[in-house]
Amino acid sequence: MGLISTEVWVGLEPKTIKWYEEKGYEIPRWIDNRGRLKVKRGTKILVKIKDLPDSSNVKVDVQCDGCKKLLEGIPWDNYNKYIKEDGKYYCQKCSNNLFGNKNKILTKIKNGKSFGQWCYENLPREISCLLLSRWDENKNIDRDGNLLTPYDITFSSSGINGKGYWFKCLDHPEHESELKNISYFTSNQKENKNINCNQCDSFGHNHPDLIKYLVNKEIAYKIQKGSGKEVSMKCPDCGYKKELVLRNLIRQGFGCPKCGDGISYPNKFMFNVLDQIKSLNKIEDFETEKTFDWLKFNFKNKIRKGFIDFYFRIDDKGYGIEMDGSFHTKDNSMSGQTKEESKYIDNEKDRLCQENDVEVIRIDCEKSELQYIKNSLMQSELPKLLNFNEGDIDWLKCHEYGCNNLVKIVCDIWRSGLQTTNEIENQLKLSKTTIIRYLKQGVELGWGDYDPRKERNKNNVLNSKKVICLTTNKIFNSILEASKEYKTNKSSISKCCKGKMKSAGKHPETGEKLIWEYNN
Repeated sequence: MGLISTEVWVGLEPKTIKWYEEKGYEIPRWIDNRGRLKVKRGTKILVKIKDLPDSSNVKVDVQCDGCKKLLEGIPWDNYNKYIKEDGKYYCQKCSNNLFGNKNKILTKIKNGKSFGQWCYENLPREISCLLLSRWDENKNIDRDGNLLTPYDITFSSSGINGKGYWFKCLDHPEHESELKNISYFTSNQKENKNINCNQCDSFGHNHPDLIKYLVNKEIAYKIQKGSGKEVSMKCPDCGYKKELVLRNLIRQGFGCPKCGDGISYPNKFMFNVLDQIKSLNKIEDFETEKTFDWLKFNFKNKIRKGFIDFYFRIDDKGYGIEMDGSFHTKDNSMSGQTKEESKYIDNEKDRLCQENDVEVIRIDCEKSELQYIKNSLMQSELPKLLNFNEGDIDWLKCHEYGCNNLVKIVCDIWRSGLQTTNEIENQLKLSKTTIIRYLKQGVELGWGDYDPRKERNKNNVLNSKKVICLTTNKIFNSILEASKEYKTNKSSISKCCKGKMKSAGKHPETGEKLIWEYNN
């Protein structure tokens, strides 16, 4: 006879709604105050037994095909596990008589050891307690529907249907129980066995911010965080697809060749570090890709202009930060520059900076990874110089910024209404040339409406505002005119006029700090 139930009421859950809709069932929904279709919690529908998912734990009524005894309330997934190939289902008594599995297990335990006993005799106590605590007492069920404990099976048992036993996660109740073969724990005892929940060690659990790059997001919790497997990924900004090793995504970010910003992960990482240090009032401000008239050297019989990755001043002394990537110690196959040439350029920059009273701090970034760069940075002179500790920096925030696409950020700022390159330049500390390049790139990608001619007109209007130097009481017709007079950066004068900086530049004769305002 076997299965008696033909239909059963089942509760609806997010993961089962789609299943039953595909089976042709009508799902009762209601419209909330935002106009969204919702399924009321606790809603049940009547479904045919044959349409239940194999993993459903809905109770069904079964008749033993041996003694014809009625078995009520058998979980559907349990019924599926233990039904025979010929479609027959047996109660415990008949199963024992016919197959003797129960007696064999009891005999093995009597003459040998149960899994629970083996754990306490062969594993450190804290490990054995942890392992046995993970035993899922609700899912480990024998063919007759009886709950199994670690003391009801032998330490050599192959498990339910030969697939192992169910172990739950103690830290995260929302994680599904996992089938584990206990021979994994009982064999090769000298090895350090990982008894943790696989989902806790998964990519999705440890890097939820990077799931957006996966084409198939369902694998996020099924694949390990440090996997060397190539996975199909997609740029969440422009949709470009490529295959990428998962651990390389964690270390270096996605690096989209279509809409990427061309700025390295280490440099974006350090930008955010300095931005956080600035918010802690450890420095007044900083600049990126800083260059000077004296920062020029001869390279391959040509005068080459150099720049410093990051630059700031403390007590009238200049400091530069150089992020030394792997091409500083290895040949750069992309540019064709050898490691010897890179070393020569570094030495020339260091020499010129030293001659002009700029102290250079070099950060080893051979590996573009959060932990590697963090360690290099904390071992450098920077923490002592700027008086900050490891706990003062949100390192995950630095990593997330390092993985961000600055092209998208610039275009988003432009669309938000801050539509002058000068203002974006002040906010992101990127050069105007870079910002314009990003905005033009954004137009091609459909992310903005930047028009170079309109922008020039805006800047002309901005630069034509009269400004007054409060230090000298001298009035200028424009910021440009003022910057030329005192050889001061236009952007700094603009910031001072807007109250973002206390002063901009120094008087060439007296050395006084110059304070500026718009001359309304």
